[in-house]
Amino acid sequence: MSPRPSSQTISDDRNPDGIDFRNVAGILARRKTWVFGVPLALCAVVLAYLLVAQPSYTGWAQVFVDPRDQYTPKDDPLQNSVPGDGLLLVESQLKIITSNEVLNRVIEQMNLQNDPEFNGERMGLGRLVKALIGLGKTEDRALVTLRNLRKKVATKRVDRSFVIDIMASADTAPRAAALANAVATAYLDEQAGANAAFQRRTSEAISAQLGKLRQEVKRGEEAVAAYKAANNLVGARSRMVSEQQLDEANTQLTNAKTRLADAQARVRLIETIEHGDAGLEAVPEAMQSAAIVQLRGRLADASREEAQLAQIDGPNHPALQGARAQVRDVQAAIQRELKTIARSVRNTYASERTNVQTLQANFDALKTQSQANEKLLVPLRELERKAESSRIVYENFLAKAKTAEERQGIDTTNIRLISRATTPENKSWPPTLIMLAAAIFAGLTIGIALALARDHFERPDRGPEPEAVDEVDPPVAVAVAPVPAPRPVMAQPRTGRLKALSADLLAAPKGHTIVLVQVQRAAWLDDVALQLARTVIAAEMDVMLVDADLARHHTTSRLGFDGAPGLRDVMAGTAAINEVVKLHQPTAMRIVPVGLSAVGNRDPRARQALQSAVQQLRAFDRVIVDGGEIGSTASEFGLYYMADEVVFLAQGPGGKSEDAAILVDLLQLRQVKARIVFVEPDVAVAA
Repeated sequence: MSPRPSSQTISDDRNPDGIDFRNVAGILARRKTWVFGVPLALCAVVLAYLLVAQPSYTGWAQVFVDPRDQYTPKDDPLQNSVPGDGLLLVESQLKIITSNEVLNRVIEQMNLQNDPEFNGERMGLGRLVKALIGLGKTEDRALVTLRNLRKKVATKRVDRSFVIDIMASADTAPRAAALANAVATAYLDEQAGANAAFQRRTSEAISAQLGKLRQEVKRGEEAVAAYKAANNLVGARSRMVSEQQLDEANTQLTNAKTRLADAQARVRLIETIEHGDAGLEAVPEAMQSAAIVQLRGRLADASREEAQLAQIDGPNHPALQGARAQVRDVQAAIQRELKTIARSVRNTYASERTNVQTLQANFDALKTQSQANEKLLVPLRELERKAESSRIVYENFLAKAKTAEERQGIDTTNIRLISRATTPENKSWPPTLIMLAAAIFAGLTIGIALALARDHFERPDRGPEPEAVDEVDPPVAVAVAPVPAPRPVMAQPRTGRLKALSADLLAAPKGHTIVLVQVQRAAWLDDVALQLARTVIAAEMDVMLVDADLARHHTTSRLGFDGAPGLRDVMAGTAAINEVVKLHQPTAMRIVPVGLSAVGNRDPRARQALQSAVQQLRAFDRVIVDGGEIGSTASEFGLYYMADEVVFLAQGPGGKSEDAAILVDLLQLRQVKARIVFVEPDVAVAA
């Protein structure tokens, strides 16, 4: 048998002298003085502070800030609306309440400059210490009062509302309520004064612009008048006289042409009557003429008399001849009258034609003049627009100045006090129960920590700090106290030990990490890690299989991940653990391959990276690490001490099994669970 290595030959990523938390209750029982003494001491300190501390009371007042200002009858309510939800406006009011203007009002109202609680003249513990060591200095009383008052006043907005809580603290309950109400009142007064000042400034600013705007309006109107006079443009109500004359001439010309057409039609009708193609009734003038009507009446009487005589007398009778002569005379008179009417119609036609020609000439002249004026009207309209815009702006400013002047005495802010502060019943500082509870909790925590630390450092069998073992070299004996001989591992029969190992693994808590190490190289031992992983998957648990066999990496090759990054890359710092986890689709198990990067022996950075990776993998239900064969694993990086359990797989007793038994004893001395499991060739099953 090879010499037994000492405790200094095993590396430990855990604290080898760490406390066994299974014995925590015993340690606390032995160190109960620390456990209960520290809380009692802290409670005594807190009670002493409570006895000497100056109590403080807090008064609460509430104001409502409506983002929409009040409006007067001349205003449009929509113009006073605030875009958005108005929360920014309310948040701004929080700063206004604690502003210097408001607090100075409170100081003046309550005469706080002469109050020792606020002016800094009260001799407190801090002031006394500063005076003793010479750090006290004289400050302006007003500034000190303002600074102390600001410390005692706080504001906050009530969630989902436009209500602001105003909190003020004082040494007595009535004083706290009075101070809170004073702050609220000063805030309302300040807002009302600010609103009046704003309206006054607005009125003054607008009034200052009225003179300038009045001069601009005057200059604009004078420019329009001068341009009209220079270009002989006369008009009223934005319309030139030439345009009006042109419209009137157009109307007269149109009417004259209509009358000319009527006269021409009557002339043609007269000519038709004269040629005998129409009767007198076709001429309206003939039908309306009194002479024609009389002559036609005489013609009708003469014709009737002629007809009667023609029936009685012969054709040559003198009476009949006289009647016929009378008819001829009446007809001749009618023709003479008709000629007179025709002459009058023709004269009317000639007059209308002359009038149309005159009106046409006048219209053409006005049209030519209007066309010439159109070019002159372009600059005139521009001047008129400028004058009109200046006049509109002036009128608007004049109306706003009048409105602002009227509003100076009206408070349009919609802020009101909805809850006055009442005398608080309980003090707000110091919180007795909270401080005592915190003292007890902190004392218990510190006491337990001190008890455990004291037991840890006072343990009598605490040995030297272990160093890392290089399992490639044979064990070397050192001059230390001999370790007891290993116990023979014969606790149960060889058959069924792999099943028992599977059952123990399934019964372990979540995140349990087991490292499998082969005592002798054997083909059936290579597949034990795969078989345990399949057993965990069959139990519907998440399993993570890690190939830490840096020499042979049989598991990586078996599952086909030889070319993938893995554990070596994590230890080399070129990849994170979550980047190298692979999923083996046929078996649905997750594996961390051995990887590709080169890792130096005893590299402390690789050791830290390995420990961090193992800690992260504990998120899975079970973590199975294939450590390969003794002497070719990553044990020099402290892998054995990072796991919850180390299992050495052996074919049978003797040979390297005795060396494994020594390692088991050494690991158990360092509070690491370790054991040897004998596996028969017919028990292992390939994945």
